[in-house]
Amino acid sequence: MKKFFSRRAIAQKSTLLAERFPISISLIVFFALSLFVEISNPENEIPSQVHNFFLLGSVISVAATLWLEDFVSERKRNMIIAAIMLLCGVYCFFLPSNRELELSKTIELLAIGNCAFLAMFFISFLKKDKDKAFWKFTMQMLLQLGLASGFGIIIFSGLSIAVLAVCELFDIAKDAEIFSHLAIFCYFLFSPLYFLANIPDKTAKHNEEIALGKILKILALYILTPIAAIYAVILYIYLFKVIVVWELPNGLVSYLVSSLMCVGLFVITLLYPARFSLFRYFGLLMLPLLALMSIGIIRRFDDYGITIYRGYVLLLNIWFYGICIYLFITKAQRIKWILISFAVIALLSSIGPWSIPNITKYRLIAEVSKSNFDEMKPEDKKKIKDKERYLRRTYGEASVQDIDTSAFSVLEAKDTVKYFHTRNSNAWGNEVRYIENFNTFVSVTCSLNSDDNKNKDKDIDCSSKNNQLIIKVVPDERVFSIPLREIVQDIRADKNKKPSFQGDDYIFLINWFSGNHYETIDSISLGRLEGNLFYRR
Repeated sequence: MKKFFSRRAIAQKSTLLAERFPISISLIVFFALSLFVEISNPENEIPSQVHNFFLLGSVISVAATLWLEDFVSERKRNMIIAAIMLLCGVYCFFLPSNRELELSKTIELLAIGNCAFLAMFFISFLKKDKDKAFWKFTMQMLLQLGLASGFGIIIFSGLSIAVLAVCELFDIAKDAEIFSHLAIFCYFLFSPLYFLANIPDKTAKHNEEIALGKILKILALYILTPIAAIYAVILYIYLFKVIVVWELPNGLVSYLVSSLMCVGLFVITLLYPARFSLFRYFGLLMLPLLALMSIGIIRRFDDYGITIYRGYVLLLNIWFYGICIYLFITKAQRIKWILISFAVIALLSSIGPWSIPNITKYRLIAEVSKSNFDEMKPEDKKKIKDKERYLRRTYGEASVQDIDTSAFSVLEAKDTVKYFHTRNSNAWGNEVRYIENFNTFVSVTCSLNSDDNKNKDKDIDCSSKNNQLIIKVVPDERVFSIPLREIVQDIRADKNKKPSFQGDDYIFLINWFSGNHYETIDSISLGRLEGNLFYRR
């Protein structure tokens, strides 16, 4: 009978770990030490380039080890990894500090690190017909990753409680630095080393004996599959609604379709040993929903222009199309290329001048630079101003240094009138007001800061266009137009005045009103409005 705790077994496993991942262990230890030093001596701040090198290098070195150990000797492997680390060090050395790091470089750094992490799962199985070994290795890696994270949390929680107990029982002053050191030890030292120690070795990782465990079966068939089915039903009902009503889809569709696609791919991966032939039709089921997602993305581009986020969502949508076709052609039997293709596309779209952040930047600069601001319509001026503001916020002031922004500055500094009214001073409260000949009353809340300019109430639809607030009461099929210009003029003339507007067959009493008025272009941007609408049905 084996001993439950064996120092010999632990020593043997530690030796194998050191022999297999010497460079990775060194980088992890140095990273933890650098954090210890920085916390103990805050005035001696370690350059962010050093931290980036340790983090990025440790992940890349593990992926390189898993790949090279199948082809070369241990000595050659360590020499090649050392050369790769030298290149990684040069790359990190020329990076600016985190405070000065441009967004495109930040995304590039994150993409390289995340793709190196994903490569740890598939880089040993690039040869043909390695899907069985890939599946088993991936499940083992996910299990060990979960255990390493869980053990780290448990150890940190236990030691923290022990420190608190000692401080309380012996009247010792609590020092936050102690808990920071414990967090570094548990999360940046113990957990990574435990994970590396339990990665299947060179022989075990190519084991193709696969079996679907009971836990995985329950998780995939009885938990995730019903959730995915609910998502699919909701989205198909909404798709039919869009077709019948003939309206553009809501922006939330992209999130829901992406979530459904990810859950479906995860279920297909978990149930790979079962070889369900129906999985190949999952892609066909998703194609109409992906088309709905595409329409929603195109609508966003048309209404609000390009951003980094929308660029990645569009790329994800295109990748989903490719994966759906791939699943049908391969009958969902070549699952490793799902992860490989995602990592490759994510990396290629995030590095170099062709990356999505750089394309977005140059596209926006070109649009703002070539715009004839003085001759544009008010709504177009606002769009250009929003793009110029996005450039400043996302890429810094350097991105607009070659653009003449004097017109934008004048518009923003001199012509924007901000007006805000508190509910207490402007609410009608219990004031008695005689409302003659109106037999219908609705409460209206419009928050127009979101992309959709939609009211959250399903019965009330709000939108703003050409300085008019359009309120649509859906059940009664009534549409009311409130001239914002008149309301703003009344408020600016007397801020204590309770604003209201009366039309031919309705009256609107305003409780809360906020927004911006661009006087030069006479454009009103409404932020939030609350009020009571009376009308004749």
